[in-house]
Amino acid sequence: MKNILTMLLFCIATIISCNGKQNQVQAVTAAKDAPEATVEEEPYNFEALAKAVEGSTYIYMLDCGVFSVGKGDEQFYVDLQGNILDSQPEEEVDPNALMARYNDGLFGYVDADKNLVIPYQYHFACDFSDGMGLVINDSHLVGYVNTKGELVIPYQYETPSESNGNDFHEGLCAVVVDGDYEWFSYIDKTGKQAFPGIFSQAGDFSEGLAAVTTAGEEIQRGYIDHSGKMVITLPEGWWGRKFHDGVAQTLKYDSCFVIDKTGNRLFQVNRDIVYTGNDIIYSHGLAVVIGKGKYEHIWGLMDKRGRITFCLDEDD
Repeated sequence: MKNILTMLLFCIATIISCNGKQNQVQAVTAAKDAPEATVEEEPYNFEALAKAVEGSTYIYMLDCGVFSVGKGDEQFYVDLQGNILDSQPEEEVDPNALMARYNDGLFGYVDADKNLVIPYQYHFACDFSDGMGLVINDSHLVGYVNTKGELVIPYQYETPSESNGNDFHEGLCAVVVDGDYEWFSYIDKTGKQAFPGIFSQAGDFSEGLAAVTTAGEEIQRGYIDHSGKMVITLPEGWWGRKFHDGVAQTLKYDSCFVIDKTGNRLFQVNRDIVYTGNDIIYSHGLAVVIGKGKYEHIWGLMDKRGRITFCLDEDD
């Protein structure tokens, strides 16, 4: 309980830094047992984009596929073709994406204009997701409210110590049904169990799939669809993360593969980047990554073929 409250209270957007002037592209060879990836037209110009952001002090990918780039005191925007834009692009604002705010010991919700739309009344609350807000009462039980502030799913669920399945995504949400074992099941927006099945790990749905580990004697790891059917089975000891832009990362100890939605391994992730923290999040065919080892704290971009461009000092 303490861990998840700390994480939710202090979670902030990451500003992605990029030092140096020279970009280095690294090709990563796919695993021997990986099928040949389907060649798709790339929506970006990898070399031009790498050139456009070299020497930058930070890069942040916007949802619209444009990069916010900083060089010293200068900030500008670069599209996927490496073109510098004249102005900041407009991003869509979800009117139902209410944000939790704290005041005088209680939580409430504000809209995008910072107007208070649901009064301060909750012991704890999380930002809205998929039109639903997770709220916690004084007894530390979890319920869910709609954008009108109506408690549509009563306080009844325990908060797990660690899980990324607490919020609604694609109409479904993982909740704790056995606090002793921290076993999960999925519910819909009416609070009904969406499909049979108990899981020891239950992730958010994304692009129609959720990463899970089944509970019981015959443990399976993989991805289920909205009916609860296991559609991708991972090898023993492997576990998966959310799908983004048609791909997801699967991990086992210090090994990581990027897979597609059929479960095919596209490539093994270069060990020169950090992949054991947050998800590797692809958007428009690219993911922002950070280096380790000889590329310690150096940021770059990785495509779905495993190519990486690092921003390096001129002499590196």
